[in-house]
Parts: sequence; C-alpha cells; structure tokens
Amino acid sequence: MKLAIVTGNWPHPAHTIRGANVLAFELIRALAAQPDLSVGFLKVGREGDEKPGAKEFEGLALLKQSGVTVLSPLELPARSRIGSTFSKLAAPRVEHFFPDVIHGPAIAAALERWRPDAVLVALSEWLTAACSTVPATRFAYYGNPDPKSARWRAEHDRALGGSALAYARLRVALSRMEKAHLAVMRRYHLLGDVAENDAAYYSSSGHPNAFYIRHVWIDRFGEGWRERRDATECHDPVVIVGSVGRLEATGNRLGIEYLGRELLPALRRRMKPGSFRVEIFGAAKLHPRIAQHLTGSDVVVRGFVPDIDAAILSAPIFLCTNNATPFKVGHTRYLLAWSLGACVVAHRDVALSMPEIVDGRNALLGDDADGLADAIARAAADRILSRRIGEGGWETYRTLFRAESVAPEIVERLRIEHARRAAARET
Repeated sequence: MKLAIVTGNWPHPAHTIRGANVLAFELIRALAAQPDLSVGFLKVGREGDEKPGAKEFEGLALLKQSGVTVLSPLELPARSRIGSTFSKLAAPRVEHFFPDVIHGPAIAAALERWRPDAVLVALSEWLTAACSTVPATRFAYYGNPDPKSARWRAEHDRALGGSALAYARLRVALSRMEKAHLAVMRRYHLLGDVAENDAAYYSSSGHPNAFYIRHVWIDRFGEGWRERRDATECHDPVVIVGSVGRLEATGNRLGIEYLGRELLPALRRRMKPGSFRVEIFGAAKLHPRIAQHLTGSDVVVRGFVPDIDAAILSAPIFLCTNNATPFKVGHTRYLLAWSLGACVVAHRDVALSMPEIVDGRNALLGDDADGLADAIARAAADRILSRRIGEGGWETYRTLFRAESVAPEIVERLRIEHARRAAARET
C-alpha cells in the first residue's frame, strides 16, 4: 500500500526545532518503517510563507534516507474569505467556514504522479479541510473539534463580560459552522481523534468510522531525565508547574481561571505559607478578570520560557486544571510531563479524553479543588510518591505514546479500510 502524508510543517528530528516539525518527522519516519508500506511526503504551504532553508532541506534528506519518497512541495494561494456574513447565515456552504476545501483539486494533482492508495493528514485543521476530497482512502489524525473550541471560547468571553448580542450572533454562526465541520469530517473514511470523548462526539454525530487513537510525543533525554531531575528539582519551596502554552488558548484560559479562583485558595488552606510556588508558563497576557485571581508571592506568571524542559525538570509537580472545566480535551502537556518524569496532578475528568491516565499509577487525580490540593500536598510531602508517579508516567509514555507505538495502529486501520473498499468495488 502507498501512503501519502500531507503536512504544513517541514519535518525535522532536532529538538531545537518547533515541536510540530519534530512530531511530523517522528510520525513519518515511524510509518515508513512499517512493513509492506511505501510512504510519500507532501509539504503544503501558502503563498508568502517563509522559504525553506538548510534545516528544512536537511530534514527532507533524512526522510529520504528513511525510505520516504519526498514529493515536490505545493504552494497554495494565501487564505481568502469566501462568502459574506449574510450568506453564511442564510445559505451556508462548507467553503464559507472552511475555505481551504477549494484546494482539494490542487492537492490531488500534486499527488497524482505518485498515485497513493491512501492519504493521511495529521493534526491540521486547514489541511484536513483541503484534503477532504482527494481521491484515495482518507485518514484524518485529528485533535480538538473546531466548533467545540469556538463554542467554549465564546462561552468564556461572555462570562468575562463580553457582549450578549455578539454572543448570540456567534452561537448562531457556530451552529452553521458545526454542520459544515461535520460534513468535512464525514468525507474521511477514517477519523482518529486523540481524545476519546471527542472521538465519541464524531461517532454520535454520524461518522461511521471514528475512533480514539493516541497522540505521539518526542523523547528528548531518554533515561537521562532522572539525572537531570535529581540535579535541578526544587523542593524549598516546592515548585508546581501551573500551566504551559499560550495563555490565551481556550483550554488554558479556562484552566488558569479555575486554578486561581478555586484551587489556589484550597491549596493555601492545605499547605503552609512559603512552602510552595505555582509557576505559569506561556506567551501573551491574561484577561484582567483572570489575572486578578493570581496575586500573591506563591504564584508567578513567568511568560514565555525559552527552555521549557529545564523549567519542568526543576518542578517536582506538574499540575493541569484544564479538564476541571467544561472544556474537556486531550493535551500533549501530559506527555511532555511524563517524558520528563514529573509527577502529574490533574482533575479526574482528564481520563474522559485520555483513558491511559490512571490515578495512583501515572498521575494523582482529584474530583474538585480540595481533592487536587490534597494530591499536591501529598506529592510535595512525599518524594518517594512523587517519583513513583513520575516513573509511572515515563513508562506509560515510553510504551504507548511514541510514534513507533502509534504507527502500527494507523497502518492496520488503513489496511482494513483499503481492503473493504477494494471488496466493495469488486461487488
């Protein structure tokens, strides 16, 4: 079987390159190593994108060495708006909300000479739309459903004092957007989502072959994380990672607000003053109504941190409160923490998205703010416990969430679907 992988990133294995580029490289290389499978790679960009340099060409050369057929990159026109606001409400079409669907023929033409049996689009909203009509078995390796993220952001904007009229208009538009999004996703023969609850959403919305599939992450230090952690962990006071990633991201906004409004007061009741410090990492600024909950010497908003690995290795506890809110999705931050041996503390509802997260095995889970505060206090007071949970997280990551573990499932599902479609054509 011939599989074409389409991404908007230039794959490269160096950990100093952007994470998305490294993840793309690892996934492509792992798929190329599968037996009886030929893998091609197509980079799709937009007019005006930064031109590739030495690093980008180096990544392509390494893929070729792994047996990947590198196809000529495709440059699409800059994104343009299609349809007026009125037409989106009165007579909505898929391209009104996902204008990149019009580029399907161009992508199909770029793939035509290689003639793939299947096409995989990995974790790209716009490319998933653009490739939704390519004539091959189509596999969407997907993340958050577009309308879900937009809906909860609108809900939160309204709760933070946004206009009621703007919110009402947006909800109407989002209902149209959801129909368009589901129409795009139903064009895919296989829809693997990296959150189990989102895979169930697609199934209940009528997709005949939606399923949960694990995300992949990259291994920066291997077994060496232990030595690094031993040398840098800060216990006086105990450092707690409170959030990572862009502060304005939907999940982070909701999670950080919960952290400040609900969890910090509970933690201050549970632990002695001066015994802990919560550190929040990420670019952008917090909404003033969120920032007001994060005052005090025991919480620090550090902004963008160039070496996030070093920051996490210095913190015995890695906290994630995002799934304590109504916006429940999968997050690669758990994999980041596990790959660095941190003791993960999270809301129990994280298992709705990532069932591999198990209380007492690879994380400490709580049902509410008091339960989370208790889990943090236990981990802070018991280094053996926190290291045991960190070791459990490392083992879960190492065995289940590396590209080498996920690639065989992708291929098996593609083979089954390919055989089913071939049998259907014969009859």
